[in-house]
Amino acid sequence: MRKYLDPFLLMLILTVSGCVVEPDYGPRPMDTFIKYYGISGSNEVVDMIMSNDGNIIILGNEESSAFAASKNIVILEVDTIGNLLKKKTIDVQTEYMDDSLYSFGITDDEAVRIKAIDGGYLLCANFTAKDDDVNGLGSKIFWCELDENYEIIRKQVISDVDYYWEVGDIIKAEDGNIIIVGGTNRKEDQDPAERPEKQRYLTKRSIENDTIFWSKTFGYDDVDDFAIGIFELSDSNLGVIGWTEKSSNQGDAGVNATFAIFTDIGSSSSIDYVFGFEFEGDADFDDEVGDFIYTQTEDVIIVGTSTSNSDVNPRSFPFLLRIRKGGTLVFKELLASSVSDLNSGGMDVTISAQNDLIITGVFNNYEDSITGQAYNDQILFMRTDQFGKITNDYQPYQNHFGLTDGDDAGKAILTLPDGSIVIAATMDFGNSRTLISYLKTNNKGRLKR
Repeated sequence: MRKYLDPFLLMLILTVSGCVVEPDYGPRPMDTFIKYYGISGSNEVVDMIMSNDGNIIILGNEESSAFAASKNIVILEVDTIGNLLKKKTIDVQTEYMDDSLYSFGITDDEAVRIKAIDGGYLLCANFTAKDDDVNGLGSKIFWCELDENYEIIRKQVISDVDYYWEVGDIIKAEDGNIIIVGGTNRKEDQDPAERPEKQRYLTKRSIENDTIFWSKTFGYDDVDDFAIGIFELSDSNLGVIGWTEKSSNQGDAGVNATFAIFTDIGSSSSIDYVFGFEFEGDADFDDEVGDFIYTQTEDVIIVGTSTSNSDVNPRSFPFLLRIRKGGTLVFKELLASSVSDLNSGGMDVTISAQNDLIITGVFNNYEDSITGQAYNDQILFMRTDQFGKITNDYQPYQNHFGLTDGDDAGKAILTLPDGSIVIAATMDFGNSRTLISYLKTNNKGRLKR
């Protein structure tokens, strides 16, 4: 009996020790390579980065299902197989509860970005006070510096009783100060032009105190503009990514992606590079920027979604742009050959260990062409070559993940040191309940532990 019992016990022990323990507040998935996190109510993914100690940080928002609940910022640290290590919730109202300068009342907080810096992290978010009579109308910006345990070291609010502010990105510059980009309806006092509702906003501030080195706005007279991303070049200039309603250099109408270079004092040092897409002769597409990655060669790769404004058979596709630090376009690709007659969109991109590009986002109302199985929105996994092209060799490397019912979307994607791909997604379980999910795949889009 012992001859047969020992191997059986060994297998049982290995099986149990290899299981991933699920959080109590999430449904147990059928497979251990999908993890769920969240409270009872609405939970959504916003961003994902590698932590300073090699784990993974998922930034999101959560809102309790309780009556009149407010939305708060949530930070989750997980290991590479999804075990929850730390959780931090931030409520702007609570942070300023005892501050005589700010009395926001109940706030709805929307996380936007988290960035790793030496000794901690930077976080930026938008928030609105539910009582519009408190501290002015509209959106305000909250940013803070966090230590390694996600405790707030320093914090600041950007607000004005007469204007609204919206953040797109935050970085710590080489000189140790903070640069923020986004949008505002405020204009400079000396600007005589009638500005639209939204224009690009750039500001540089001290991380130590309330010193403002400069704040500037940019935009066209008759259209809205917004900055969603910023990075510092090796020559101290700033690369700024955004969108505009101005027609592109090629004449494409609708919303278009932009790239511009600014000096270290926030002055524009180049004209806007404006990029738009067309499909089958239709140039009236809205090209919404999803996210970007900044490469070691100082190129920027931008992913987003192009959506037709046509009332007849409107289509949407992911797009990819790669731009040199001087503004030279390397490639722009509309990923229109993904799945025939299936709308989709791109939300984030990563470079694989094989130097390919892998995009996540959403397949809208996915229907499997082989099985005929119908779904609602599904998490997108799409792989292209390093020039953004889906050749026949890359057609098999497209996959979808999610639940049959509910609208699921991949919001962030990373390549781990071992070559695995991880996706942070918002998954919809119905009845106004969404959860943050963590998926791990190989570079072909096959789920794995």
